[in-house]
Amino acid sequence: MNDGDLPDDLYGLSEWFGVQPRYWSTKGELVGADPEALVAVCRARGVALDHPHDLSPLRARVIEDLTRPVEPVVVVWGERPLVLDICIDERYTPAWLGLEVELEGGGTNRWDREVGSLPLVGRHELDGRSMLVRRVEVRADLAIGYHRLIVELGPHRHDVHLLVAPERVREPAPNDRRWGVFVPLYSLRTELGVGPHVGDLEAIAAWVGREGGSIVATLPLLASYLDRPFDPSPYAPVSRRFWNELYLDLERLPEMARSPRARSLLDHPDTQREIAELRAGSFFQYARHARLTRRVLAELAATFIREGGATSDEFRAFAAACPDVTDYARFRAAASRAGCGWHAWPESARRGMLSPADYDDAEVELHRYAQFAMHRQMSDLAARLSARGQDLYLDLPVGAHPEGYDTWRERELFAEGASTGAPPDDFFSGGQDWGFPPMQPDASRAQGHRHVAECLRHHMKVAGMVRLDHVMQLHRLYWVPEGLGATRGVYVRYPRQELFAVVAIESVRNSCLVVGEDLGTVPDEVREAMSRHGLMGMYVAQFQLPSATGAELPSPPPRALASVNTHDTPTFTGFLRALDVAGRFELGLLDERDAAQERAEREQAVANLVRFLAERGLLEEPGGEHEILRGLLRFLGESDAPAVLVMLDDLWGETDPHNVPGTPLDRPNWVRRMARSLATLAGDRSVLDDLAVLERSRARSRTRAGEMT
Repeated sequence: MNDGDLPDDLYGLSEWFGVQPRYWSTKGELVGADPEALVAVCRARGVALDHPHDLSPLRARVIEDLTRPVEPVVVVWGERPLVLDICIDERYTPAWLGLEVELEGGGTNRWDREVGSLPLVGRHELDGRSMLVRRVEVRADLAIGYHRLIVELGPHRHDVHLLVAPERVREPAPNDRRWGVFVPLYSLRTELGVGPHVGDLEAIAAWVGREGGSIVATLPLLASYLDRPFDPSPYAPVSRRFWNELYLDLERLPEMARSPRARSLLDHPDTQREIAELRAGSFFQYARHARLTRRVLAELAATFIREGGATSDEFRAFAAACPDVTDYARFRAAASRAGCGWHAWPESARRGMLSPADYDDAEVELHRYAQFAMHRQMSDLAARLSARGQDLYLDLPVGAHPEGYDTWRERELFAEGASTGAPPDDFFSGGQDWGFPPMQPDASRAQGHRHVAECLRHHMKVAGMVRLDHVMQLHRLYWVPEGLGATRGVYVRYPRQELFAVVAIESVRNSCLVVGEDLGTVPDEVREAMSRHGLMGMYVAQFQLPSATGAELPSPPPRALASVNTHDTPTFTGFLRALDVAGRFELGLLDERDAAQERAEREQAVANLVRFLAERGLLEEPGGEHEILRGLLRFLGESDAPAVLVMLDDLWGETDPHNVPGTPLDRPNWVRRMARSLATLAGDRSVLDDLAVLERSRARSRTRAGEMT
């Protein structure tokens, strides 16, 4: 390549820089970014580009990337050899190349090669220099994991993150035909404890297990802002590496039996009256639950510290495995004192330098203790489920709160001047701006994707299945430039091979299945990569129902987690009645004509479903909403999908959804409580019959799979 081969326009240089100037819309149209948006995204990626007519900074960045001696990350798949391309200035070509691998578990491997004997695979004539690209290949036989590769070129030494990854993630067995239930933890009604807690998930698992189910799925359980700032969305966590202490089972904490003050506080008539009010409500009141939980936790933390818990072997082991816990606790204490997000803090604190004057020590200890307590309870939950052959299914959000710990502590890892979102589609004509900053691909590579690995590991240590929200993040993300709006967003590419390698390493090490959320318009290359590396996709029946007259419902693929719906869709009853269409009309998202058209299409889709199920003998009493659901459960259960999930709310005809994407913050999202309590579920004959339908269907699928193997 010569200087003259590089494009000299904004669109061409942006493409070379990994900022896609065009994308295909959901309508099959090629959408081009405007120059202002491209400049803004390149600037958010760290290029000092101010105007589309002065491209020298962008051109210099592209040349810098093309001429760097080695890539910051190298992937070795399975037992394949280590292959490394070296870019060398022809004028200063050293005679020898040294490669040394510092192994993750200790020890080193070393190879030396004569540079002139290495195959020449490319040449660049850039920036007045002649750059030779030579390839070295060695049979390394390295263990799966994160190693450090040192490349010695004459007097120069270059550090490379070496990822040795299995070709595929942990996968279901060929004849796996499992099923389980989905339930947001906040929605559970329980007669014990301050509010819904980790122990309730174990109770759900025990109940479902008696009926044959082996999966309990829930929404993210990550730390949230529940005071000032206040944002309870499970998809805007303070951190993707720390749990939400709101879900602690306070009664089961060992310190409760040794803390008279905590016991007295919890048993006080005023506290019990408040708990009773909270249990009776139709909506989960995060702020009230958080205040009550925090008062009790403060006493438990004081007991823990007074008894020397922070110096115990168990806590030391936890702190060693989670070295940021004290830093995180100080951040939360500082945020509590400031009453605002970190962008409004004084400069030194904003830059990550907290002093003792910025926080209360007792608050720090509360958060340290809370994370330790959640670690114990989540680990115990995982062990109890595993002992019964069950799995906890957790969801890993695509981003973190812009005012949260992750974005504060690792500011270089997140872009300023842009947020993550989605382009316009049939549901959101104005596009979506999700509000959290996208990860900088170059910064993530510079740290060997450590942060990504930590987020995955945090979940996979306790979950047998993890869903990657917006799996397209492994390939590209839609960046919305600040102030320009979601319709003018631009896609930025990510190093997909490296990110898939991290997912595979953590999946195999933690024996965790991986589900990629691949709903909506997803490029073929994403699903091809998922298949190549063993990730499961998603099949949602509501999205598969065709509105064309006489059309049929396609079967779930054999490598998909199948479900009727998701937390972002209408409930099944709401779907049958087109209540979501009515809701969007009331919000002004649809005009009268479009609403009428969608209602007609929904009626036809439902008619198609009823006919389809009846023709296959899956409806015992055609016509009733509940029987339609049972017929659909039979269809999903008898499919080749390795796992099927059913939302508990659907089993008694709930009409209100858990979340309506794209609606204002004052909407009742993420708060709806279940109509039934845990105590009543075990004796609910109709619910038990529904689960029996699913178990029998899965059994037939297992039998068929066994006959084929």
